[in-house]
Amino acid sequence: ARASLSSEFAQNTDDIASTMAITNAIRVLAMLVGGIVVANTMIMSIYERTREIGTLRAVGWRSQRILTQIMEESLLLCLVAGIFGAILGVVVLTLAALIPTVSQFISPSWSVQTFVVAISVALALGVLGGLYPAWRASRLQPVEALRYE
Repeated sequence: ARASLSSEFAQNTDDIASTMAITNAIRVLAMLVGGIVVANTMIMSIYERTREIGTLRAVGWRSQRILTQIMEESLLLCLVAGIFGAILGVVVLTLAALIPTVSQFISPSWSVQTFVVAISVALALGVLGGLYPAWRASRLQPVEALRYE
């Protein structure tokens, strides 16, 4: 009986390690996709506002000011998304825990630290996803941007 308990413990440990590896892979993939979505959203924003950015440059806005504005927009977008995502995650986890077959495997628990990490990751994605679009926008020449259709 002792040997079977030991082998069962080893099997459970392996299962937990595999589950954690899969969870971490999904987490990294979700962050990668999130960063790409932020970058795409900001690139499309720049694309749609090329003439506006050209006008701002023509009336005296410096490249740094354009870069700062685009980065602020990216951070605000990700802050709002991070807050809503964290709240939605709590709601979904709480509702899932009400299902008897699911409640055997999960028990909802969250802390301030969890929310701080979620918001921090969202803001980091905002910085990473907004850097290239902000740089591109800041490099637009007024004449070229105003000519753009």
